[in-house]
Amino acid sequence: MFFNNNTDPFTISYIAFTAGVAQANNDLAGYGQGAAGYAKRFGAGMADESASGFFRTFLFPSLLHQDPRYFRKGSGPWRLRFAHALIRPVVTNTDSQRKAFNWSGLLGGLAASALANAYYPEEERGVGKTFSRVEMGIPFSVIDHLVDEFGPDLQRKLTHKRKQPEQ
Repeated sequence: MFFNNNTDPFTISYIAFTAGVAQANNDLAGYGQGAAGYAKRFGAGMADESASGFFRTFLFPSLLHQDPRYFRKGSGPWRLRFAHALIRPVVTNTDSQRKAFNWSGLLGGLAASALANAYYPEEERGVGKTFSRVEMGIPFSVIDHLVDEFGPDLQRKLTHKRKQPEQ
């Protein structure tokens, strides 16, 4: 999972796009502007994605025997599916299919954010900034799981073609 996600063209394209948006907004201003600033933002994005993937989908899940995958409900009442996606960043499955607090997700996010202190600009480093990045990651995890849960239904609805009338 870790390797496949980090080499996925969509992931790399998304990081390239967000680095461009960060460049335009001058986010992480310590990286500067121009090609060098964009390259630093892109490199930081790749490092963030790799570190997060390593810690959240490999290291901590392996050590804590937790399953990092999101399992889609796919059917049933909308409220239950929404609640399932909403709670997933906090509750996960163990290797034995029992529910448990998602320590691997929390510790993985914390470890990846702490590692970012090594390559982020000086003004973006420190304990407060580290915990702020972890805190900001939780809503994005919820959004990601909501897309995982309802995205296939939405895609099917948007791409559904009507039958051609018989002649």
